[in-house]
Amino acid sequence: MWPTIVAVLGTLAGVALTSATQHLTQRQALADQHRREVTDAIKHVLETVLAYRELYWSGIDKARAGDTAGLAWEIYSGPRTAITTARDHLGLLADDEALLAAAEAAAWAAIDLNDIPLGPASDGRFTDDVEAALDAGRDRARVAHTALVQAGRAYLHSRR
Repeated sequence: MWPTIVAVLGTLAGVALTSATQHLTQRQALADQHRREVTDAIKHVLETVLAYRELYWSGIDKARAGDTAGLAWEIYSGPRTAITTARDHLGLLADDEALLAAAEAAAWAAIDLNDIPLGPASDGRFTDDVEAALDAGRDRARVAHTALVQAGRAYLHSRR
């Protein structure tokens, strides 16, 4: 009878170990998938913000040369929507307040560039006040972009 009890206990222990191993493997696979999805979402926010900034600075270069058509509001509608969509997607995947705040700051630092009143350009430059505001806006956008990279890195490393 003892050999039967030992055999049953051994079988039950084997089943329990197999179940626990499968559960842990599945949890790790889900965590890895989530990490990849969040990584992709962070990259998408960064890419859309950068594309918006590139479009804006291209328009500024044209405006300095006298062509203000590149600054029309309609040009920025699609890229602004892309930023919002990317930021919202990240918000659905991640619950880290620092990461989401950094994504929000990077998005608005780019979008707010359009709020800088330009005025006319002369000899390839705006007035000194406008140029200073553009420099400050560029710096804010770069700092916010870098902060999002750092917040993303911290979030992803905390999920290892």
